[in-house]
Amino acid sequence: MNKISKFDVLIVYSEKLAVSASDVNVATTPFQKTSSSESYSVVYGYFMEICSRFGLKAAFTTSKDIVGPGTCSSFWQFKNNKWLKVNRPCFSTLIFDKFSPKRIGVKTRRDLLFSKAEIKPFNDPDLFNLFFDKQKTYEKLSKYAIPTISLGEGNTSASVEKACLALNKLLDQHPDSGDFGTDIIMKDRFGAGGRHIFKFKSGQPKKMLAAMERNPKVSYIIQPFALFDKGFSYQKCFASTDIRLIYLKGEIVQSYIRVAKSGDFRCNEHRGGLLTYLSTDELPKALVAKSGLIAKLLNKNCSLFTLDFIMSNSGNAYFLEGNTGPGLDWNMSLKRNEIEAKKLIRMVVRELGVRANYIN
Repeated sequence: MNKISKFDVLIVYSEKLAVSASDVNVATTPFQKTSSSESYSVVYGYFMEICSRFGLKAAFTTSKDIVGPGTCSSFWQFKNNKWLKVNRPCFSTLIFDKFSPKRIGVKTRRDLLFSKAEIKPFNDPDLFNLFFDKQKTYEKLSKYAIPTISLGEGNTSASVEKACLALNKLLDQHPDSGDFGTDIIMKDRFGAGGRHIFKFKSGQPKKMLAAMERNPKVSYIIQPFALFDKGFSYQKCFASTDIRLIYLKGEIVQSYIRVAKSGDFRCNEHRGGLLTYLSTDELPKALVAKSGLIAKLLNKNCSLFTLDFIMSNSGNAYFLEGNTGPGLDWNMSLKRNEIEAKKLIRMVVRELGVRANYIN
């Protein structure tokens, strides 16, 4: 049996995006060249480099490699500005978890990874579970969020129509129902990155059902479409914009906006949105205040997490969703974004160092 390599921290990334070091193909980096995730090899190379500067022994591996509590079957290292495959087991009591249990196999491996109490995830488990499920997020934070109804499994046109009626009832009771149009947004209940998000005109349950049948493994929620293309302007330019506040240890450490491309309402960078870092002083005071109330309610002062918002056209701030695993990547063509992303990576690694020393 191969001798196990012990590390201060293991970065465990989603097998959907990252390549296992045990993979027999000719991959020379953990993220495939020519793929949409190619730049992540640069990002996590920098992450590993900063770990080394901070005196942390770190390895990069994937959810596919999980074989036991805190243990993976192979790993990548980053040395002399190059990625190296190591086909040997690795172990750490501290896991920087960058994967979500959307599929049964991944959920089983995640449970195995943390099946011993001494194995600690970087992300707070309760907060992770809350933000992973958008319906749970709404139920916890409905006072601040957009009305949300989940669609169950085995749907029919009648059941989808029933869910739409339930959503209309929520909207009728909303104090600012004028902030929403007649369209309905259907999105992946457990998704991220702007994938599996659709907009339908009201009274189209058959079209909604058809979209669900094209993606039978996806669970959905529905929400009224918020009118927000004129709610926030940057440099006197109005467009559909969402606003992200990043918290670490109970404080806002960064904030940025994502502006949707022309003709789209989805603001994610993966959907063509443009990310621009702003200070909290440049954001609506009411939004920052509402974010503070949510952070206080969550009471997770030792955690890294993000809170996403939009401003309605009438000036009301609405909480969209939270995230315990914000992307650490950056647009390679924008120097300011690189500077800010690297700053966040250094903050994360510094916190990993504190936790590693506490555990050890």
